[in-house]
Amino acid sequence: MVTVAEAQTLEFRIVRQVKTQPPLTFTVQVFYSPEDAGYIAECLEMDAFAWGETMDEAVENLLDVMLGFAEVMVADLREFPNLRDPRLPYAQFIAQLGDEAKLRKVLGL
Repeated sequence: MVTVAEAQTLEFRIVRQVKTQPPLTFTVQVFYSPEDAGYIAECLEMDAFAWGETMDEAVENLLDVMLGFAEVMVADLREFPNLRDPRLPYAQFIAQLGDEAKLRKVLGL
């Protein structure tokens, strides 16, 4: 018989749409990577990814990466107003949120 302690989530995917103009869809995937002996978390729309020994650590690291990436993209837009990048609306939205707790809530994590 398998006990609860022997069960482990190896993968999950969440897709959330934010009612902005235009609407933004965020896809977050977290999966176990035997080669890396840990979890990989990624946000497909931001081309952002992070690693962690646990699923929670991978998600925390991904949120940090997304916030940092958003700040850099918004700063680049100020310096280069003609910047065109499909990730820019996502970056602007995330930068407006401003912190991990709000981003976690929006993404349903």
